[in-house]
Amino acid sequence: MGIDVITKPRIRLTRRVTEMQVSPTLAVMNRALELKAQGVDIVDLGPGEPDFPTPQSVCAAGKRAIDEGQTKYTAGNGTKALRDALAARYNRRYGTSIKAENVIAGTGGKQELFNVTLALVDKGDEVIIPSPYWVSFPDQVQFAGGTPVFAATDPQNEFRPTFAGIEAVATERTRGVIINSPCNPTGAVIAEKELHRIVEWCASRDVFLMFDETYEFFVYDGAKHVSAGRWFDEYPETIVCINSMSKTFAMTGWRLGYAIAHRDVITAAGKIQSHSTSNPSSISQAAALEALSGGEDEVRRMWEAYRDRRAWLMPAINGIEGICCAHPDGAFYIFPDVSAFFGRGVVRDSQTLTNYLLDEARVAVIPGSAFGSDDHIRISYATSMERLQEGVRRIEAALKNLR
Repeated sequence: MGIDVITKPRIRLTRRVTEMQVSPTLAVMNRALELKAQGVDIVDLGPGEPDFPTPQSVCAAGKRAIDEGQTKYTAGNGTKALRDALAARYNRRYGTSIKAENVIAGTGGKQELFNVTLALVDKGDEVIIPSPYWVSFPDQVQFAGGTPVFAATDPQNEFRPTFAGIEAVATERTRGVIINSPCNPTGAVIAEKELHRIVEWCASRDVFLMFDETYEFFVYDGAKHVSAGRWFDEYPETIVCINSMSKTFAMTGWRLGYAIAHRDVITAAGKIQSHSTSNPSSISQAAALEALSGGEDEVRRMWEAYRDRRAWLMPAINGIEGICCAHPDGAFYIFPDVSAFFGRGVVRDSQTLTNYLLDEARVAVIPGSAFGSDDHIRISYATSMERLQEGVRRIEAALKNLR
């Protein structure tokens, strides 16, 4: 009698997952953490996270929420109090008449980007994204069934997005545009006239504009942050603003972000959220309310520190032979061109250069390939001046050793 051979079952993953890339920023951070755990002194210029603590008053509000028993579910889109406060913040800043029904709070700005993308992008749709871009935009569009289409920006124009660049790649299948300003990774800040033309163009073509302004507070040297939200009352069916408590208030670990959009978009995003995470943390919402109602002295101190670091870093990095770096208007990153080192030693591209700097210089940076520009690397100056200076010293020494 024959014996049935039982084959070992295999794991079958969906195409939507296999086509998705692991976030390169998290990959670098994880490797740097592994080395640190082994006792290696790593200068970490990789992650996009403020090196400042959450303001004490915000922490106290979170602790108070726990002590008062605010540890239960809330409304799926966030508490009415928080959504009112977020709407009021935009109304004060931009003269809009946004209401709580136009706001959804979730587990970070990234979640709301994903929710809105899933709500608005269908199979076959094209979404225009200025390049270099934040790492998650293309994967989120592809996950929703859409196709990311990249609009090139010019380093001679500090990588600022332009209307001409957007229009040049538009087709009949264009469904939306995603703009991040101030930009991660380049620090570019879109000019007001360009943004206004893009808003009007999107409205005229029935195309949505998703405007990620997570770094809105961090602009320098007279640069001005302009929010698409200022035209929300005029074009509520067109504009979606995405923001977060993470950068402005140093609340990355609290995981709280939000979207502002037409109530129908918010309803759709809320439906998706109800089947994924449900409401954001009740404790984080209480802390966010305190951050929104308090003064911005702590935020100002962070801005001053970033300004001073940037002022030191730009001439220092451009002083390294072979590196050329556009002047960023905002955020807390620089995006230097390092292609002059390709072909030297083990370095072939931005990824191998990043590996080399981590192995030889013990400095963590992010490869530009993660952001759609392989000639560059991203350096974060969200670290102390002392560590920043040490990191640049190590980078310069390691690059001099490349032959």
